[in-house]
Amino acid sequence: MSKQYATYHAEKGSVSSGGIGKHIDRAEGAEHTYRHADQERTHLNENILVNEHCKKPLHVGISDRIAEGYSAKNKAGELKAIRKDAVKYTTHILTGSHEQMKKIENDPQARKAWINANLEFIKKEYGEKNIVRFSVHRDEKTMHIHAVTVPLTSDGRLSAKEVLGGRKEMSERQDRYAAQMKSFGLERGEKATGIKHENAREYYARIEQAQNSIDKNDFKAQKNVLGVYKSESVEELENALKSQKTALKSKDLEIAKLKEQQKKDSEFKLKITESRKIIDEKLKYAVLSDSAREEIKSEKINEIGKKYGYEVKQKFNFISHSIQNKTDAEIKEMVKNQTERVAQDKGLSKVDTELLKRSNEVKNIEKYLQNERERRNEIDQRRGQNKGRGI
Repeated sequence: MSKQYATYHAEKGSVSSGGIGKHIDRAEGAEHTYRHADQERTHLNENILVNEHCKKPLHVGISDRIAEGYSAKNKAGELKAIRKDAVKYTTHILTGSHEQMKKIENDPQARKAWINANLEFIKKEYGEKNIVRFSVHRDEKTMHIHAVTVPLTSDGRLSAKEVLGGRKEMSERQDRYAAQMKSFGLERGEKATGIKHENAREYYARIEQAQNSIDKNDFKAQKNVLGVYKSESVEELENALKSQKTALKSKDLEIAKLKEQQKKDSEFKLKITESRKIIDEKLKYAVLSDSAREEIKSEKINEIGKKYGYEVKQKFNFISHSIQNKTDAEIKEMVKNQTERVAQDKGLSKVDTELLKRSNEVKNIEKYLQNERERRNEIDQRRGQNKGRGI
């Protein structure tokens, strides 16, 4: 049999505790929260009543425990208000590799000992009074425990960050859990794999994807294989094969996830590098003298005007007669609008757009339109005079 691992997963509560409570308690009418459960095995689940709070709906148990144990004071000695975004509960999943967990589950004595060992672990790590749920689920593929605790510190503060600790503390907690599970044939998983920490939802999604990607035909024992494993039943052999396949598929998904994360990290580093270049340019620009800055700005305006000024001018290839009634301000607005349209089409930044507006090329378009207005008005005026003379 391959190595069998102890699995302990903890995370801060980031959503309403009501939904998690319905999943853990297998609430009627909320079957969508436990769609992986086998309804015919739900009666095997156990809700261990560690204290009075475990009897209550989860959200009530959490609130009551906070009201009971929270005692943080402000500088005035008054009870400090709890922040709205404070983490009020933490969730814990305790289980192990499927094959070994099946053996533990099928042995009533071993199962009871495993449950008690996990309960003692949670009590010791987080405090018996802070446990508001401790439920054993046997209606899903692998037996596991859901525990929910309120992150109260020994001095009555609410701090999930302090209670759970950082990377080092969490790794040490995994060591302690593995030591507790060793007698059940479960080992600690590999340390520092480089895989980004995933939450419970991501974990379940990855395992489900791995299981769904396996063809049932992969698990049918062949006669020649059975000849080798005479001491094992067909069912045990198929379970062993399925466990191995699931583990391999899960590892493939972990690797794919790591590669995707590396890709994102690479893109992020590229953005940071570009941002630094921009900042460096701005710093260089800031330390220049006023005259030097003006010179650089003029060069930039000249460059961008030559590059895109013709595009703006093209917008005025046809000039309607309405130009004759436009004021200088209206002509300026016309040119501004067309300049912004060109800038948008070319994907120019706001700064480059403003520089284009200040370029000689764009200013010359304004002059050209003003001159055209005057020219046409002068022609119309001459025509009127000639008509009056009868010419």
